[in-house]
Amino acid sequence: MLIIESIYSAISSIRTNAVRSFLTSLAIIIGTAAVIAVIGLGSSANKALEEDIDDLGGRTLSVQPSQRRSGAVTMGINPLVIKDAEALTRNTEHDWKISPTMSGYRQVKFGNSNMRGRVGGYLPIHFEVRGYDLEHGRLFNENDNLGRRKVIVIGSKVPKELKTSVKNILNKNVTLGGVTYEVVGILKEEGSTGWQNPDEEFYIPILTAAQRVFGTERLDGINVGIANESNVDYVMMTIEQILRQKHNIGPGQDNDFRINDYSQFSELRNQATGIFTALIAGIAGISLVVGGIGVMNIMLVSVTERTREIGLRKALGASQKAIMLQFIVEAMLLCLIGGLVGVFIGTSFLFLLASLFDWPFAMPFSAIIGSITFSLLVGLFFGIWPAKRAARLDPATSLRHE
Repeated sequence: MLIIESIYSAISSIRTNAVRSFLTSLAIIIGTAAVIAVIGLGSSANKALEEDIDDLGGRTLSVQPSQRRSGAVTMGINPLVIKDAEALTRNTEHDWKISPTMSGYRQVKFGNSNMRGRVGGYLPIHFEVRGYDLEHGRLFNENDNLGRRKVIVIGSKVPKELKTSVKNILNKNVTLGGVTYEVVGILKEEGSTGWQNPDEEFYIPILTAAQRVFGTERLDGINVGIANESNVDYVMMTIEQILRQKHNIGPGQDNDFRINDYSQFSELRNQATGIFTALIAGIAGISLVVGGIGVMNIMLVSVTERTREIGLRKALGASQKAIMLQFIVEAMLLCLIGGLVGVFIGTSFLFLLASLFDWPFAMPFSAIIGSITFSLLVGLFFGIWPAKRAARLDPATSLRHE
């Protein structure tokens, strides 16, 4: 009953001084909102990254050309070529998907419109390795590749860039380097991935690209799609053995290629995001402590203002425990209200930002509970001193206070 009476008394006091109570809770509101928004943004960013990785359908390794060295002597660059990808494809030890890539920028024309876009030569399996989905038409196949056919698949934003519609460009011809290619398919929107935007790219069979567009078999790189449960180190060792043999690299000589596991960069990014989120949340949490100091100051003022009330309650038999509980509950209630309002504001702000960045809305329930609990603890900690001061007031002196 004593706690319930203290709660009713705290509510009455807060309502009587509504403006002052709001201003007192403002730092708590801002701090809680900041903590919720920052933690939520970190969680949403990580979830978006995880979804992007899942869309790839597994783990992807990337083989890139590099300089070969023997001691301090540079032996030059031995580029990756289509035959390197074919050598990897012939290996049956691993259930991997080999996707060589070559690319360059070319002028593409459709009707009276034209654009300079990235043209990539790929095997049909490239779309599976990268997790790209078809929206309209069809993807080119192995027969198109072996026949060096002039077919092309375009990204979702290409029709708009060429000032036309999906209906008007599908199964029609575009001019690439003065040669016409039939648009056989249009991909679903994928979104920008760092320095590349697959939605604005042109995709053609790799043998068509090598002979009709670029005039070379040199590759930008080779993507190797493997299952998530694969032994990555063993797979990388196998790739290294095959390519060293193919490039005639002898013992003691460095590789003239490098193998990257981009999932490692994703894990590092997750760790960096977690550290950054914790740092910013910690800074935001400081405002909760500052808010607690504000609550303590206002509660001390409240003790002074209600000295006669405290004296009257003591004269009527109220114990020190009852007086202390009244002021502690009031301080905690102020912080609780601030915490709840802050959670609402922070969650709303996170929802808006997640919608803006097209990220999934991810708010850990533990962050909400933790923020509210911390707000209550701030109220408890900073409410003890004013409560003790109120409880120690002499009744006779308090009743004579003006």
